[in-house]
Amino acid sequence: MFDVLVFLLEEYQDLDTCPEREDLSRHLSAAGFEDEDIDDALNWLDTLSELGDEAYAGANEGVSLRLYAESEIKRLPTAVRGLLQFLETEGGLTPAQRELTIDRLLALPDDEITVQAVKLVALMVLWSQKAELPFLLGEDLLAVIHGEPTMQ
Repeated sequence: MFDVLVFLLEEYQDLDTCPEREDLSRHLSAAGFEDEDIDDALNWLDTLSELGDEAYAGANEGVSLRLYAESEIKRLPTAVRGLLQFLETEGGLTPAQRELTIDRLLALPDDEITVQAVKLVALMVLWSQKAELPFLLGEDLLAVIHGEPTMQ
């Protein structure tokens, strides 16, 4: 599924520029992706699109500290929660985008919830919302697609 998402990030400017599901599915199949991976990725994206910008808009109001539920702690490793905190603290994600990222991470199987997955999911959230990548964080996030960042 991640390969399909990376392909979409590279191929399309944003979620709105993607063709309709049937056409997109044919395009992905012609690009060599397996039907199961295509369906998983498109279903995941459909939910991301349905949740949209307003799903967690209340999270942007005020200042607060994100406390994780026990069920979230069990599924999101410490390094994942740490990266989410870092991305928010450094301005890479708004609180609402963080919540959407968490929602989409929790839609993954446990063994796929990794630091690399956080980077890709955060990119997908920003991409779906046509949000700009923060300058210093953007390169690190894009490393999940293109390899290691060039800045140290």
